[in-house]
Amino acid sequence: MEKKSRYLKSSEDVIYDSVTSLSWMAKDSQLHLDKAVSWDEANEFAAEMNKKKFGGHDDWRMPTIHEALSIHEKESLNKDSAGSDIQISSIFAPGGGNCTWTSQTRGKEAQILFYVNGFPYWYEKNDQTISHAVRLVRRD
Repeated sequence: MEKKSRYLKSSEDVIYDSVTSLSWMAKDSQLHLDKAVSWDEANEFAAEMNKKKFGGHDDWRMPTIHEALSIHEKESLNKDSAGSDIQISSIFAPGGGNCTWTSQTRGKEAQILFYVNGFPYWYEKNDQTISHAVRLVRRD
């Protein structure tokens, strides 16, 4: 019997996760903006997508660290903007950042989750030294 996919494309732009009941943007900020973003720019990106009612919704936000971790899958293979392997489902558009900013903060730092290995790290919010991106999420 064929295994039912946990992910459903609710549109070309939005992917629904039936396990967590979260909807994710199919493309992250790296694919939309063609550049790495700081934490503040990630917030601005969310505000811009909400203003545009991206995918028909205006409640997009940065994921929590737990939400970001929920789409990391060791057995999945996708490619980031540099052509390197990342561990998220191939239903997500290839060519994005290798990590996502999250809403977790402490002082001048915010937590990111690397999709290369599923590890969270703290970075200064204005750090753009690696391919920081954000994959926005929402809940119906």
